[in-house]
Amino acid sequence: MSRGKSQLFLGTCLLMQASYSQPYKDLEVQSGATYALAFTSDSRYLLSAGSDRLVRLWHMPHGTLLARFGGASASVNALALLPDSVGTFWGASSDGKVYQWRLTDYRKAGGSVLKPQRAEALARRVTKSGPLQPWEAIAVHPTRPIVYVVGREGLLVGWDSEEGWLQTLQDSARVAYSLLFASHGKALYMGSGSGALLVIDPSTLSVQRTLRGHTKGIRGLAISPDQRYLATAGLDGKVMLWNLAEGLRTKTLEKHSDGVRAVAFSPDGRYLASAGKDGLLCIWALPTGRLEKAISLESPLWTIAFSPNGQYLVAGGEGGLLRLWRIDQLGIRPIQIIAETDSLYAPPTDLQDNIPQCRSTQPQRYAYIVGNEDYRSYQPTFTPAMNVPYAIRDAYTFRVYAEQVLGIPPLNIVFLQNATAAQMQRELEKLLLLIAAARGKAEIFFYYAGHGVPHPQTQESYLLPVDAAPTAPERGGLRLTDVVQKLGNSGAGKVWIILDACFSGGAREESPLAARGIRLRPKPVVLTGPVILISATSADEEALPYHQARHGLFTYFLLRALKLKGCQEVSVETLLEEAAAETTRYSLLLHQKLQRPTWIVSPALTDKVLSSPW
Repeated sequence: MSRGKSQLFLGTCLLMQASYSQPYKDLEVQSGATYALAFTSDSRYLLSAGSDRLVRLWHMPHGTLLARFGGASASVNALALLPDSVGTFWGASSDGKVYQWRLTDYRKAGGSVLKPQRAEALARRVTKSGPLQPWEAIAVHPTRPIVYVVGREGLLVGWDSEEGWLQTLQDSARVAYSLLFASHGKALYMGSGSGALLVIDPSTLSVQRTLRGHTKGIRGLAISPDQRYLATAGLDGKVMLWNLAEGLRTKTLEKHSDGVRAVAFSPDGRYLASAGKDGLLCIWALPTGRLEKAISLESPLWTIAFSPNGQYLVAGGEGGLLRLWRIDQLGIRPIQIIAETDSLYAPPTDLQDNIPQCRSTQPQRYAYIVGNEDYRSYQPTFTPAMNVPYAIRDAYTFRVYAEQVLGIPPLNIVFLQNATAAQMQRELEKLLLLIAAARGKAEIFFYYAGHGVPHPQTQESYLLPVDAAPTAPERGGLRLTDVVQKLGNSGAGKVWIILDACFSGGAREESPLAARGIRLRPKPVVLTGPVILISATSADEEALPYHQARHGLFTYFLLRALKLKGCQEVSVETLLEEAAAETTRYSLLLHQKLQRPTWIVSPALTDKVLSSPW
């Protein structure tokens, strides 16, 4: 089935049933259809691609067009981003080629269309003569340099972009539309034109399992944030949810009157969006499958995406349609702990809107920022409740404030999400080298949101990478005392260590040590060098979430204080006292638990260090 011209075919009855929601922004695409969307992991940039053979880069949330990437001789049908420092991304085209661009090249665009870094004619390599395979979907291996594409005629190709070898698999239906890689790298999912969902071993391209339910082809695929469920968008007009471990269909969602082309999970896993040829954008509540909202866009849709920070939803379709909504405009939000009618609580401030920019760039300031949230993908014994809700959102927002309020240059910021032990150690050692090069002038901001755990025998505090076992934190965990000593003795002029974690064995939801009933008073950390340690908790308390704001309690109120008073030259102590008071108040009101942030100044500094502004 080829991508055809726009047709308006919504019936009067359907229009009466569907609602219209005013978009936050309509992004201006000159012509043609929008086939593919991809957000960067920090939600700051959006890529869109379509029939005009271009990929566009937009700055969020204002929707500013930053650059256009070209080179393809036919429509760009799919995009895949790599998690590297230069924003490498791949595009799959109907001309039978795959193209590689770099997002960071937009700074030297100067209004011109940027050329690709690489172009590989995979279709011609597979088919020596005859018509070229138009690529419909693309996926990249999470840990290896392998690019996978699937063609409209059912051909799946795996290509090693470094060594050049190819693997292929031909779907028996000889039609295929969609492709998706699980983040753990153990399974590749392909939507067949027959309506079957193929579970494929990515190393051998052999079909391990076939799941059947749709009567027509599967056009779109999405995997839930916890990697437990897969959603399929069928050209039979149905959306199906599958339990991946058991291979069972758990729900069939029906509202669309024509083929469904795309599905996307919200980052918190509580909603599923679907988009169809009938012009409907549907939002379903999970796990019930209840239809929360149906929006009629009156034009066939091809693609949808949630921003990773959960704030925006974007849809693309025929006629250059590219529409962006804020989630709160759609009338949906994560499950609230607080009733909205409860007058005790005002709605939280949106930390990512109207951030002040009140300080010039401080070239000697450096930041090391970590948000460890998804432990379950790395720890087979973890339950979903043992993840750390909002840790990545906390870290990302702190990074934005580090740039705009604290004046830290982007190149001086290490930003890690779901970091392994090797990543955390490697980037810390790199930071120490940069500090040494600054010859005593460096000021360091070390921020960590994630699990902190006590050593079962020594009670010493550890920062827990996503792949380190909480029962043996000395194997891969970062001992807090070591972090303090390394940074304190690094030659930096000042080191701020900010921890939104607890070290008693507690957690924001459920402790990774909960099955053992551990709740310890951690051993005090001795500060050396010019270090100020700021902790979200005291002693054996828990670091709690603020669900309404989708942040950790302490991080939310610390950044709110920075937003409201960071440009007023108030002292650090004033900011901390305000954040601590609100954190303690809300911990009691929302959770009936006590959380008291604390801060300690090293003997190498005087308390006057807190009397100056950040």
